Amino acid sequence: MEVIRTIEKEAPVMVRRLRKYPFNIICCTFTFILSALIFFPQPAVYAADVTLAWSANTEPDIDGYYIYYKTGTSGAPYNGTGADQGSSPIKMITLAELADSANPEYTIQGLSDTETSFFVATAYDTEGNESGYSDEVSYRPPSAPALTGLSIDGDDQVIENSSADFTATAHFSNGSTQTVTSSAGWSSNSPYAIVNSNGSLAASEVPGDVAVTVQVSYTVGETTMTATKVVTLVNVPVLNLPPNAPVIAYPDNGQYGVDEPLNITTNPFSDPNDDAHGQSRWQISDQSDFSTRVVDITSDSHLTVFPVPHMILTPNQTYYVRVRFYDVYFEPSDWSDTVAFTPHSLVEDLNSNGIPDVNEVDDTVDFNLDGIPDNHQPEIIKCVQTEDGSAYIGVEKISASILEIDAMGVIDPDTIADTANRPADLIFGLFSYRLRVTQPGSIATLKIYFSGDVFPSDTFFKYDTINGWYDYSEHTTINPDGQSITLELKDGGYGDSDGLANGIIVDPGGIASGEADIEGSVSGSGCFIATAAFGSKFEKHVRLLRRFRDLYLMPHRIGRAFVSAYYRYSPPVANVIADHEAVRAVIRWSLVPLIGLSWMLLHFGTAPTGLLFVLMSTTLWVGYKRRCKAWRVKPAKVSANREKPK
Repeated sequence: MEVIRTIEKEAPVMVRRLRKYPFNIICCTFTFILSALIFFPQPAVYAADVTLAWSANTEPDIDGYYIYYKTGTSGAPYNGTGADQGSSPIKMITLAELADSANPEYTIQGLSDTETSFFVATAYDTEGNESGYSDEVSYRPPSAPALTGLSIDGDDQVIENSSADFTATAHFSNGSTQTVTSSAGWSSNSPYAIVNSNGSLAASEVPGDVAVTVQVSYTVGETTMTATKVVTLVNVPVLNLPPNAPVIAYPDNGQYGVDEPLNITTNPFSDPNDDAHGQSRWQISDQSDFSTRVVDITSDSHLTVFPVPHMILTPNQTYYVRVRFYDVYFEPSDWSDTVAFTPHSLVEDLNSNGIPDVNEVDDTVDFNLDGIPDNHQPEIIKCVQTEDGSAYIGVEKISASILEIDAMGVIDPDTIADTANRPADLIFGLFSYRLRVTQPGSIATLKIYFSGDVFPSDTFFKYDTINGWYDYSEHTTINPDGQSITLELKDGGYGDSDGLANGIIVDPGGIASGEADIEGSVSGSGCFIATAAFGSKFEKHVRLLRRFRDLYLMPHRIGRAFVSAYYRYSPPVANVIADHEAVRAVIRWSLVPLIGLSWMLLHFGTAPTGLLFVLMSTTLWVGYKRRCKAWRVKPAKVSANREKPK
């Protein structure tokens, strides 16, 4: 009996201890994460107020002024956002609004306190006519990163009687870079080379090869940096002969059903002077006489193989291709023989609306919130979904220069072998679209919607087979709604991958999160276990965890070490999870606390999330202690008068 009594006394204590463990584990885990985030928080962003003053216009019918602004790099387009008065331009600053119209001043509030802002003003009259831009002025807040370096990019050799473009890049203390070519000062030390304000060098005829030094300088605040580059002006031999005409080896002339993506291939380069291969010019047209062209690109890297950019070609339409070679002295060969071919698509588009059937969205998608399903108004907006249906993307016409959104599709980033400068994580994958504009060379503005959050720290990256991966932030605005961006593109210029002002703009790109470049991140989302549990790297909960990783773990050494170890050891575990539906369900539920924490951190920040967690923990602890008190079992007292067994 005494033995039984002992077991009854100890059992409640053991139960209480076991009940404490899950709560303690969760508390410790969350406390550790929040402590790390409090001690290593994200940089804070504050607002700046800037007062601008300018000379008053003297025209008798002047009615007021516009103020244009932007952050980042100087020069147009002035498409800034974030000021309390609204996005650029700040319109209709009438003379009546000015305290002294003879000495106009205006204060813009709520500007970035971490980036340099650039401003120009225009005047307008009583009939609404607007002047050109004033001179640009800038404001650099004290907390903005300092200028620490300057570099020049461009060719090491320039042929006499030709020109070459050079680019100036400024480097800052926070590790960021900016292209400052048009706002820097250029010069050279030789009369044979003249460099204009846009970094374009014009080389005159030289008696022999001449080495010249190109110099550029750039100033931010009171800091001026200078960079130099030695360039050789190459003398062309008098008896230089042109290269032999190229021969196109693939596709075959008249070939039907050519697969995409297409690599046009030629036989090897040959030259009677044994000169080296300098450049190749590739042309593709839908006319046999090349009177109009869909591609016209000269490349010094794609010499005998030309990867046709995504969405340039329309399936089941006949095209014509030709190529010519240049030697190192820019002497051109004859054109190759013309080759006709007809591409076909591996995906179906039965309704011929320019969207693969597998990527069509249903009637529930209404990104622009006009009450009409987006798939019912293709003249305004077109939408696609990823092949697993976990993410949606919409492209809407904004500027009148866009005639139509001709086609749209999804590209799997894992199928692109080029990883140079590739962002570590494309949150919604890679997509592409083709626009038709009113006039060749037109500038187009459009709005791109996403089925998940877009954060100010995100970057829009573009990819094409000729230029590779590159940051397109200069012409991208992340909108205040947190789910869309606005892009500016120029036919034949920035943002157009066909390289030709032909009335068609082709633009592949995607939203990139974070700057991590860890082994494993380039080949996918990196969230292996979450991807296995939820079934897709684009699923909304997985996207949330990827953003938590990029914004709260990757900026810190301990976070990078954790992520690196996770990438190393989690893939085998993820493979097991993916093969068992029951295990996937368990993992999904077990990730709920981390998903909730990630959501709060991304939307509220570290301090509010920490305060909320403390309040929740306190409430749970008090409730737990009360319940434990109610559960406590007191052992029965043994009566002193009880008879002992005989």
